[in-house]
Amino acid sequence: MEYLDSRAADIAKLHNVYSDGKDVPDFLKELLEIPEIKRLNGVDQNAGINMSGFGIFNYSYSTLDHSFGFALILNNFVTNKNQVIAALLHDLAVPAFAYTSTYIDEKNFDDKEKELTTYDAIIGSDKLFEYFFKKDISIDDMCDYTKYPLAYNVMPALCAHRLEYFLHTIFLEKMCSIEEVIEIYNDLVIIPNEDNMPEFCFNTPHIAEKFCLLTIECGMKYRSYEAKAAMKFISDTLGTMLRRRVITRKDLYTYSDKVIMDMGINCSDKRISDRWRYLPQLNKVYTKFNKVEDKYCSKISADLRYADPLIRVNSGVYLRASKMSKKCKEEIEKFLNSDTDLYFYVEYED
Repeated sequence: MEYLDSRAADIAKLHNVYSDGKDVPDFLKELLEIPEIKRLNGVDQNAGINMSGFGIFNYSYSTLDHSFGFALILNNFVTNKNQVIAALLHDLAVPAFAYTSTYIDEKNFDDKEKELTTYDAIIGSDKLFEYFFKKDISIDDMCDYTKYPLAYNVMPALCAHRLEYFLHTIFLEKMCSIEEVIEIYNDLVIIPNEDNMPEFCFNTPHIAEKFCLLTIECGMKYRSYEAKAAMKFISDTLGTMLRRRVITRKDLYTYSDKVIMDMGINCSDKRISDRWRYLPQLNKVYTKFNKVEDKYCSKISADLRYADPLIRVNSGVYLRASKMSKKCKEEIEKFLNSDTDLYFYVEYED
């Protein structure tokens, strides 16, 4: 089944908001059927955290769902197709279990196997390489979406990538209805920010304030101990699979989360299969100021993800939400000063 037809109804509804009800452009439809891009539909955007029993993310949203949504947002606001394609491809080199895999210690990998880059992934795809050759598109322009300021900027400014991340979370986590998402999305315009770079800006103060506070709520989920514990549990399991040669680094860039998980469940190493079977039962994380010697305590750093969006005050005057809203200022300060840097562990013994 083609990707567009396989999407869940809620995801298709959200993507329709991003495209402002317009048909998906033919060039995106063509790219969506390339195998290396379709693989991303089997990689969870939330890095497998929702497979645990913590209940942090109660929905499924693939890396392709996110990448396609990101591309649709840009396509709705810019005319440069290369920016849109770069957005679609920005996670092309993501491994199975997404950023959970970044916590795998390098010592678990074979020295001969290197981390895949977007350039490697494009060059390694016959269909993508052929597409860019025929369209006379520079591959270098497709390898770094951060060169496009509306696609990427420095947090807490609001770019298309970050906008998609927050909108899909607040909608699929039922923090907002689809009508509220539409209200947020339709209130956005593009203006030059303090650095004279294009950025999304809200026309309506109360909508901007609402969105700002919702992004902080999302950020709390992203950096919670529960999210960290789930990622650590999965990354340790993947590390064991790599050391025992159940999988290779190339497998992580070739197969979906489910295929990698099934390889672990069905392997002869009971330690590995038991860990995968236990993952849905993982529902409690313990924190300590000091490392507990008889427990496998860990520390994981996590980005502080939120948005302090621009708001139109009047013609030609724009301010950040934190400058206009006392509530936003207080909640941002509280979030930035919050601490999830303690040692943590789960009650599981191999």
